[in-house]
Amino acid sequence: MAKFTGVWGTFEYLDETTETIEKVRNEGVQPTVISPCPRHEIDHALGNPSTILPWIALCFAALGCFIGFSLPAWTASDWVLPVSGKPIVAIPPFTVIGFELTILFTAIHTLAGIALLGIIDSFRFPIPRGAKRYPRFQRDRFGIVVRCDEEKLEQFETILKKHGAEEVHIEK
Repeated sequence: MAKFTGVWGTFEYLDETTETIEKVRNEGVQPTVISPCPRHEIDHALGNPSTILPWIALCFAALGCFIGFSLPAWTASDWVLPVSGKPIVAIPPFTVIGFELTILFTAIHTLAGIALLGIIDSFRFPIPRGAKRYPRFQRDRFGIVVRCDEEKLEQFETILKKHGAEEVHIEK
């Protein structure tokens, strides 16, 4: 796991948290926020981060739909059972299988993508050991983690304190 260098602070109020996030983002750094509950204000302050998760879902949905239609078509053409002159390979009977495999592939691979992207992000954007073990983030406090070089530690410490951080921790 990568060594963390940066500043992290705890905030009691949501307004102070969002103002600090916006100020840190104006300095050119994307912070990580630890929150006891999801809040749309934090999402708005963090901007619109992009992810490849929708593309993962779309690709596996298309694959599931393709398999859902092609597998029964291949099976029906391999073991032909003519029934009163109806077409052997017809779309309506295969629609249910195609739909179900589309949903199945999308759900399974989206969950796998969430897990995989979460693991990758934990290595790309490490959180300091002290912040991971701080129990108040699970109850009533917000945390902002700023990864930066050692030259900018004092600058971000000042920003966090100026915007109402209760505690500020520096890790080198």
